[in-house]
Amino acid sequence: MKSKFQLLKQSRLFENASESVLEKVCSIVKEKKLIAGKTLFHKGDSGDSMFIIASGRMLVHDADLKIAYLAKNDVFGEMAALDGEKRTASLTALENTLLIQIKREQLFALGTREPEIAKALIHFLCQREKYFIDDIAEQTLKIRTMIRELEIAAEIQSSFLPPKLPDVPGWKFNALFRAAKNVAGDFYDAFKLDDHNSIGFVIGDVCGKGIGAAIFMALFRSLIRANMLSNVANCKSPPSEENIKQLLLNSFTAANSYISTTHYDSMMFATIFAAVIFPDTGEIFYVNAGHNSPYILNRNGVTETLINNSPAVGIFPNAEFKVNQAKINNNDMLLGFTDGVTEAVNPENQQFSEERLIKIFVKNINNGIDTAVDQFKRSFDKFCGNVEQFDDITILALSRKN
Repeated sequence: MKSKFQLLKQSRLFENASESVLEKVCSIVKEKKLIAGKTLFHKGDSGDSMFIIASGRMLVHDADLKIAYLAKNDVFGEMAALDGEKRTASLTALENTLLIQIKREQLFALGTREPEIAKALIHFLCQREKYFIDDIAEQTLKIRTMIRELEIAAEIQSSFLPPKLPDVPGWKFNALFRAAKNVAGDFYDAFKLDDHNSIGFVIGDVCGKGIGAAIFMALFRSLIRANMLSNVANCKSPPSEENIKQLLLNSFTAANSYISTTHYDSMMFATIFAAVIFPDTGEIFYVNAGHNSPYILNRNGVTETLINNSPAVGIFPNAEFKVNQAKINNNDMLLGFTDGVTEAVNPENQQFSEERLIKIFVKNINNGIDTAVDQFKRSFDKFCGNVEQFDDITILALSRKN
């Protein structure tokens, strides 16, 4: 009895109770032993007891989600003991644990005879409520801080996307970007390459989502742009076909080498399509590193598929990339996109698909690229309905019309 008495006295529930009351409580409690790894009860179980931890440690969890840790003198299960509510979480012993169990019927019977018991319970519940309120206030402040930090991250990330697309006579650019979360792993870029009358065209998708993908999005985008601009500066003017091919190879090789060696442990990579386009002739040189194949379209459909025949960037330190060549003729359109577009689903779990995407742009090709992108947005939103967006959505397109 003395052992139970001391345990009850040290608990947060009965720390202020009189000795006479504690002795009466001792008469109704039972000891319960749990070996390490044993679950006392599961979330959703009916409860009729509260517990005090005499020794050991326990984990409060919801399946694999760890919620809290409990140790000696902690009290739990009081709501189930008072009103029979279902357990709101599971409790599992982290080590051999000794519990003091108080059943509802005995607690109520004793409480009706001993007002001090009811007073102790009320005091304990008030303290627990105050703790919850303080914890909620603290967590709310943390959440608000995190939301603001995510807003700042989104603002910073948006600065890595081009503030405006190139203005080139006879050519028209348009882009659509929607992040699935506050920040994204998708990126696109379009920029003039120094004085060589050529344009850089880049679209990519970093593996994963959220903050990690967003950080690497900025890194991949900056590496590709910086290397393309740096390498083109070394080309003769006008650059030869061999110059442009080497420019692209050097840009991908440098980005791949840096990511795959410096950030090897992160296991981050990106699929990237990057091209150099010559507006005067419509010639295009490109590397497609694991990305969805962009299409060259005219009013009759797909005229050329810009094939994916190089590995994603950042996986293999010694990866080899291949340069391909194509041509964009008058009244053609180049359409680049990420898999968030084609793999988006509607309420019936049907995918948007490349076929549907191509059909929209071909149908609207004579109306101009701005109209085509606007029509895509309307069709895409109608198709997806109220289904939550699960992946970033990016389109980068250009049209040639002299």
